[in-house]
Amino acid sequence: MKAIRISLNELMKIGKQQEIDRDSNGAIKSYRAIIGKDPLHVQAYNRLMIVYHRQKKYKMEIAIIKKALQAYEKDVQQDLLAWKSENSTSAALSHNLAKALGLVDDNGFPIFEEPQIMRWRKRLANLERKIKPENDPRKKKKVR
Repeated sequence: MKAIRISLNELMKIGKQQEIDRDSNGAIKSYRAIIGKDPLHVQAYNRLMIVYHRQKKYKMEIAIIKKALQAYEKDVQQDLLAWKSENSTSAALSHNLAKALGLVDDNGFPIFEEPQIMRWRKRLANLERKIKPENDPRKKKKVR
């Protein structure tokens, strides 16, 4: 039997339809398949986060956010290193200027983050704050 190749856009459509049909497990499989093929697919990460959030699987949602952030940080780092190796003279001058202007950190990575990355970081912080009280033994539950 021949394997059927499905495009990423088709997988996204299938995943969204599975969400509409309340097939969360199917949607999760579809979105994970997309991320497996394209580790930088923003829409698949966002939909997967939403599915886990609706299921109240906050730890899984946190894991996906961390995976997405890691994939994007790795991509930025690879792009930066590739550009530096191809343009060593320009890179040295640009780095000095960017550092003087406060646009890069001590490691030479840009301080500016894309809006999507900032949203994921904010979402991660909110989720970690949300699940922390559940695990905090000092927090007493009110009994009625």
